[in-house]
Amino acid sequence: MTEKSIAYCGLLCSFCFPDGSCSCKTDNHCGKRLSPEGCFQYNCCTAKGINGCWECADSPCGKDMLAKDKIKMRAFVRCIKEDGMDAFITYINRNKKEGIVYHRDGIFGDYDLDTEEEVLKLLRRES
Repeated sequence: MTEKSIAYCGLLCSFCFPDGSCSCKTDNHCGKRLSPEGCFQYNCCTAKGINGCWECADSPCGKDMLAKDKIKMRAFVRCIKEDGMDAFITYINRNKKEGIVYHRDGIFGDYDLDTEEEVLKLLRRES
């Protein structure tokens, strides 16, 4: 996984679209949330000239993919903001190698927990 495979909102495009067909950072949508306006996070980040919500002083804004019920994305953005992109990628790759699954059936997986703190603890765990 690389920084380019992480959507503006923190979704892991390379895990959603293993064939590399994710179009978040190029076509203003993740393929699942098609709307005439496109993605709020895409529009906001590109307007501000930033690489993702983790670079925004207003994050988490509570809008669209960072709404209060989007625990996984909020935790991912927070982790990148607090620990840096390289650490986040290391956590995700290590966890994947050790069997922690981003998506199982449908869109839910091991990171779909009840609180941001639980997700952060899973990300930052020791091997």
